[in-house]
Amino acid sequence: MAKLVCTIELDKEKGITVKVEDTQGQLTQTMTLDGEGITLEVKSSSDTSTIVQKADSVTVTCKDFKVTADTVTLESKQASKWTSQQTLELKSTQDMTFTSSAKLTQSATQDLALSSSTGKASMKASASKVELEGMQASLKATAGEAKVDGLQLALSGSAKAELKAPMVTVSAQGKLGLESTGMADLKGSITSVGGSLVKLG
Repeated sequence: MAKLVCTIELDKEKGITVKVEDTQGQLTQTMTLDGEGITLEVKSSSDTSTIVQKADSVTVTCKDFKVTADTVTLESKQASKWTSQQTLELKSTQDMTFTSSAKLTQSATQDLALSSSTGKASMKASASKVELEGMQASLKATAGEAKVDGLQLALSGSAKAELKAPMVTVSAQGKLGLESTGMADLKGSITSVGGSLVKLG
């Protein structure tokens, strides 16, 4: 192991600086207490990582940051000296992944938004079902086709169901059944009923 060069500097204005240098490995470790905060720095010939702790903040700057613990909690809360609720923000310029080998829950007391500005958004449950529920629900495609596809398709309304468009086509590869327990109306300025076998009544 290479010999280390260790120095401690005491200065009434700059504070205390503790430095450990490995000249052979080109690695320097520095701890600085300057009266305002504590700075830890590890510097090699190609990379530098720093931790800066002050009375109101902790800043970590590095190439690779890992946390390993039984429980990890990130909390942003309002302090008594602040006049507005603070914000917790997670941001990445590259891909970001949230993975759980058990259950993953996302919830919000107010609005919850999932969006993609340039790519696609998808929701998938490989071994179970996907449920969307709300006081009101809306599915809209601003450009192109809005498609609902399944092995079986069931559309129902407890009060009323409507299907409306400038042109509507209903087709079946096999049998087509239209039935009403009440009155059934078929109206059109021109009405055509055709088939090899047509039974009315």
